[in-house]
Amino acid sequence: MARVNVFLKDELLDEINDEAKEEGTNRSALIQTALEKYIEAKRRGREEEEKRKKMEEASRKMDALAKKLGKWDPQATIRKFRDTNLKGKS
Repeated sequence: MARVNVFLKDELLDEINDEAKEEGTNRSALIQTALEKYIEAKRRGREEEEKRKKMEEASRKMDALAKKLGKWDPQATIRKFRDTNLKGKS
């Protein structure tokens, strides 16, 4: 395990010490756990943002395709396809 030196405001260090005591742990363990949770939350946030961007792009593509196709009746298209396939199998 690596050793790291960081500078903290005195008030923050006091809060860390108080929280570590309350949790029954030492401040190194508390800081390590806090950083692990912070990094995981940031990673999840980036993944969610990437998913959101992909969904927006897919939505834009669908809108563009709908505009290109114009107004059409999907039920009629499905019925036509179904009826054509049923006649071909008879």
